[in-house]
Amino acid sequence: MKPLNGIAIFVMLATIWPASAQGPADTVLPKQIYGRVQVLDGSTIEFITPKKIVRLAGYLAPRLDQVATTESVEWPVGQVARAWLILRTLKHDVNCASVTTDANGTVLAHCFVDETNLAATAIAEGIGYAYNFPGEPQVPAYFDIERRARGLGFGVWSDPKLTPPWNYKPDKPAEPVARSTSKETSEFGLPLPPPAPVPPENPPRG
Repeated sequence: MKPLNGIAIFVMLATIWPASAQGPADTVLPKQIYGRVQVLDGSTIEFITPKKIVRLAGYLAPRLDQVATTESVEWPVGQVARAWLILRTLKHDVNCASVTTDANGTVLAHCFVDETNLAATAIAEGIGYAYNFPGEPQVPAYFDIERRARGLGFGVWSDPKLTPPWNYKPDKPAEPVARSTSKETSEFGLPLPPPAPVPPENPPRG
């Protein structure tokens, strides 16, 4: 297992733990997790071996179904955040230093690919937000990085009306419409024509 580098140690020391930021008493918190991962969403990864779900500490990406609008162009901001994390981790070992666990028992950690801090880089590029849920540790440096990204209008900051993920509530799915059992018809009420027969490859000559 590779040791944590100086950048990781700096971020860990700069993390502020509130008194309530302790995981469940029966949860054994690994100090470090290292290996290949699959990406669950823009903020969460799952290590292949050992099987462990980790959420990036001090960071939150848009929800998977969120959509942003930039200069009248809609784009799937939540899926972009997930794709970004996939591209950053695919074929790379990820090195995570555990911080604590959240209310659901998910490990919160500072995660790196080589010397790249995944959360800090995502925030700098406007992929997501510096954020911690109540009771979770803060990383003050992330908020400084976010201010620069916001000022430059990167990513999520290109849509001033985008709802931050901690306030986002998905729309209720539309009620399913029962499919008609009658024969499909065109807009003029006539039955749709059957497919045209395929002509033979060598038609007979007269």
